[in-house]
Amino acid sequence: MGTPSSRLKTAESLRPWVESGLEYVLNPGGAQAVEQPVTPPVQQNVQQNSQPPVQQHAPAPQQYQQAAPQSPRQAPQQMRQPVQQQQPPQQVPPQGQQQVRQPMQQPVAAPPRQVHFPEPWAGFFAKVKATEPKVMWTYMELGLDLGGQSDRKRSGVLRNLISHLRWPPGTTAFWPVAALNNGALEPNPGMFWKGWEHWKTPHIACFGDEALRVILPDAPSGVTTHFLQDTVVYCLPPLSQLMTMLPHEQQIAIDILAALKL
Repeated sequence: MGTPSSRLKTAESLRPWVESGLEYVLNPGGAQAVEQPVTPPVQQNVQQNSQPPVQQHAPAPQQYQQAAPQSPRQAPQQMRQPVQQQQPPQQVPPQGQQQVRQPMQQPVAAPPRQVHFPEPWAGFFAKVKATEPKVMWTYMELGLDLGGQSDRKRSGVLRNLISHLRWPPGTTAFWPVAALNNGALEPNPGMFWKGWEHWKTPHIACFGDEALRVILPDAPSGVTTHFLQDTVVYCLPPLSQLMTMLPHEQQIAIDILAALKL
């Protein structure tokens, strides 16, 4: 019946006959005695709970371009550089025209008020060099010293006192309470206060009770400091008494002036 492998092509419906020894079969109709093996259809194992696979579509080229990160070279320039704030353009003067800076104007001091004095007070006023004195000095014999009859001892006492105080130049102004008239000193409180109205010093140093009675006739005796509305009058020993003292004693006698804060 041939090789054993030939039996592999035998149909299952004829295999029992072949194994029992049948080799030939009469087929009057001319049909093929051996049936061709039928290949059964392949069944696909389908899971009931499984879902059909989702077909993934490749993204369009345009989508790839949008999603793909841009390289630093391809990034636009406005993204790489910080945004600068726009500033208003500066005004530039036309060519040929230069801006001229005006100099600052210095404050102009008011001119001193003109004061007219009769003689000899006009001559006394001309001898005062201080423009803004802080202390006005006066004594009874000052009219003699300014009128050409000065005394060397009085001048020495005044120099000692001024050097002791060490005030800046221009702090002191000498203004008399009396002037010579027919060879004698004549008190004139009006001329004294007229001169004070010109300088308006906050302090007045008056040497001697006699000079104090001229400018403050109602001043109480024994008081060394007199407070007025716009000034303070300090009563000091007369120059005739200071001339009898030693230089350091003279300086101690005017300690009230040395304590002033000018």
